Amino acid sequence: MRRWQLESGRVSDIIKSKKLYEDLVEFHWRYYSELAFQRRRIREELNSSLRNAAAGFQFSRWQRVVKYKYSLDPLSAKGSLSDPGGRFNVGAIDPTRYPMFPALYLAADKATALAEVLGRDKDRGSLTPEELALTKPDSISAVSVSGRLDAVVDIRMSGNLSAFVNLIKSFRLSKPLTVEARRLGFPLQLITTVAELKPVLMVANWRNWPMLYDVPAGGQIFGGVAVDAGIEGIVYGSVLTGKECLAMFPQNFLNSSAYVELDDPAPSDDVRTRIDSTNFAEFT
Repeated sequence: MRRWQLESGRVSDIIKSKKLYEDLVEFHWRYYSELAFQRRRIREELNSSLRNAAAGFQFSRWQRVVKYKYSLDPLSAKGSLSDPGGRFNVGAIDPTRYPMFPALYLAADKATALAEVLGRDKDRGSLTPEELALTKPDSISAVSVSGRLDAVVDIRMSGNLSAFVNLIKSFRLSKPLTVEARRLGFPLQLITTVAELKPVLMVANWRNWPMLYDVPAGGQIFGGVAVDAGIEGIVYGSVLTGKECLAMFPQNFLNSSAYVELDDPAPSDDVRTRIDSTNFAEFT
C-alpha cells in the first residue's frame, strides 16, 4: 500500500509559531495605541481637515445589497457592526478596546453592489468580480435607493486628503516598537503623502488586520475620524469594479437635511423606507 506524507513538523515548532502569533498580536496593539494617542492629541485639527474637505453629495437610483436576513429592513446599518465591520466602520473586533460604529454601504450600480457584498476576490481567470459574485449561493436582496447628504468626503480626490496627511505625517513611533518590528520582520509604515494613504484606505485585504491581529484596519480608523468630525459619508471607488461606492454614517444626520430612501414601493407597511434627521437612531 502506498503512503503519502501530507505534512510533518515538531511540537516545538507549534509552540514557536503560537508564541510568534501572540507577539504579533501584542505588537499590533502597541502599534495601534501609539498612533491612536497621537491622533487624540490633534483630534480637533484632524476633524477640521475633513470638515473643510466635505461637500454635498446627491445620488439617484443607487443600489443597496443586503443578506437575506436583513431583507425587511434594507436601510438598517446594524448588520455592519458584526465582526469585523466594514471597510470604513469598526464592528465587533474588540468592543472593550475599539468602540463600534455602523455604516450603510451603497454602490452606483447593481453589479458593483453585488461584487462588494459577495465578490471578495479580484478577477480569477476569465471571471469578472460581478460574475464571481453571481456564483455565490448566498440569498440576498437588492434595492434601489436615492438620497442627498450635506457633508461627504470623496477620497478619490487627492486634494480632499492633503490637509489630513499634513497633520499625520509628523507622527513618530517609539524606539522599542521599532526594534520589536525589526525582530518580528514586520515593515512599519507611517503615512507622509496622499499617495501613501490611498492604498492603505483601499487595500483589498483590509480584513487581515482585524481578523488576524484584532486591530482596526486603516480605512476603519479613517472612518472613525470621519464620524467624529460629523461627516455623513465617504465616497470611494470599488477595488473590485472601480465604480463609485458610498459608506454612509446615518448617526450624523442630526440637525442635517440629509436623507436616503427606497425608490420603489415596499412589500409591506412594516418596511422602513427612509432615513433622515427624525429617525436615524432607529437604523443605527
